[in-house]
Amino acid sequence: MAVWTCTETASSAEHVHDYDEYMIVVQGCYTLIVNGERILLGAGAEFFIPRGTPHSGEVVSGTRTIHAFGGHRVDRRGKQ
Repeated sequence: MAVWTCTETASSAEHVHDYDEYMIVVQGCYTLIVNGERILLGAGAEFFIPRGTPHSGEVVSGTRTIHAFGGHRVDRRGKQ
């Protein structure tokens, strides 16, 4: 799980994950770009991004989002 508050308007380059991602917009506006389609997500909107799906995004300053990641996301050194 990750909770993000964006302090400035920004965008991310297209990328893929080897895990699923589920996101909810808590406040503000997030434009998700999947397969060239721009999907406007406002407060209360949610979206599921299956692993291996190329996507990018644009976020407006002040936007808050919650992201849940499925599968194996990171390796933690020293943890078993």
